[in-house]
Amino acid sequence: MVSLSAIGGLLDPGFRNPASCLIEAGAGYQNIGAIAPLVATVDLQMSREEAGAGTIVIEDRRGSDGKWVAADSGLFTRWAPIRVSADFGTRQDVILTGYILRLSPEYPGNAAEAKLTLEVQDESAILSREQMRRVWGEDTPMPDLEILRELVSDVDLAVDPMSGQGQSSRALSQEGTPIQFLRERARANGYELIFREGQVYFGPKRLDGTPQAPIMVYAGRDTNCRTFNLGDAGDTPDQVRADQAPREEGATPEVITLSPDEPVLGTTPAGAEGAGLGAPSVWRVGAEGDETVEERTARAQALVNEHAFKLRGSGELDGSLYGHVLLPGTLVTIDGPGTRYGGLYYVDKVSHAFNTEGYTQTFEVMRNATGESPAPTSPLSGAASALGGLF
Repeated sequence: MVSLSAIGGLLDPGFRNPASCLIEAGAGYQNIGAIAPLVATVDLQMSREEAGAGTIVIEDRRGSDGKWVAADSGLFTRWAPIRVSADFGTRQDVILTGYILRLSPEYPGNAAEAKLTLEVQDESAILSREQMRRVWGEDTPMPDLEILRELVSDVDLAVDPMSGQGQSSRALSQEGTPIQFLRERARANGYELIFREGQVYFGPKRLDGTPQAPIMVYAGRDTNCRTFNLGDAGDTPDQVRADQAPREEGATPEVITLSPDEPVLGTTPAGAEGAGLGAPSVWRVGAEGDETVEERTARAQALVNEHAFKLRGSGELDGSLYGHVLLPGTLVTIDGPGTRYGGLYYVDKVSHAFNTEGYTQTFEVMRNATGESPAPTSPLSGAASALGGLF
């Protein structure tokens, strides 16, 4: 266990126990034991749209037998499984499970400055090993979900039961690795592709679930958020028009106008402001390649849904005071920015940093509305449980 103080200077030292980082590697996820005190930094970036990845820097030491404590331990090899968690004392929350993709040992003139850097990636890495050429649904079109199940059937991954079906309008050609193909299909559907603890989620934003432990801004003793900044933009479309080719020669092209169709995280949809100006905020999308009407419509719907999130925020959490691992692709309540900007947000990205200064989570969130609205009560909500039992 890597025990790194995470008080962050917000309160007197010792008021709450600091979080620590637990690293397990190799077959069966073995605790790295005596190597733990040599870990200098852990930096991980997690996202709802990209692979989770990062680095672990170990200050390696050479023993009297000539072997290096970390590099020669046998735990750190290419494609060795690895799991990184935040340990809050009463509970451990997994940040990343995946593989070691690259090892970079450094042996400078001073042996005391030698180090081993591990580059790690989440479980999507296992789907990047084989380039394939295949036509899916050549005889009968296959739903995207069925293709996903087949692509992960030979690796140690399960499909999240809440995943969506995707499209099944035509045969699909795969030229590349499974992960490249699946990310293309996710974009075509307006879906997310998230790998977490042995499962892969392939589906729309989850905007109606139970929110995570709240982020507290300016909350006195209960404050866990060091900074929070927000951008509230009006230069993105409220609607998208999808031009459809005419069914008969000489006919007028059909135009479908789409509006956001996802749940609203607040009392006033972001597109409502400016709706009465007389000049609608509309973008157009045209045809791409040989895509079908179903695919073009799905692409247009995904575009307008994404642009409905006109409020984009970023902030920094004291990891120990928050007491939880903030997860991308889920909801969180932000308490403190007032009645316009306080309320539910969707988590886009989270970066985790363990170092001598403590445990910091830097996050990016987004929202498609303003105004605080009643939200489902989280079993983790409330100031006491948000601290994760760190008293």
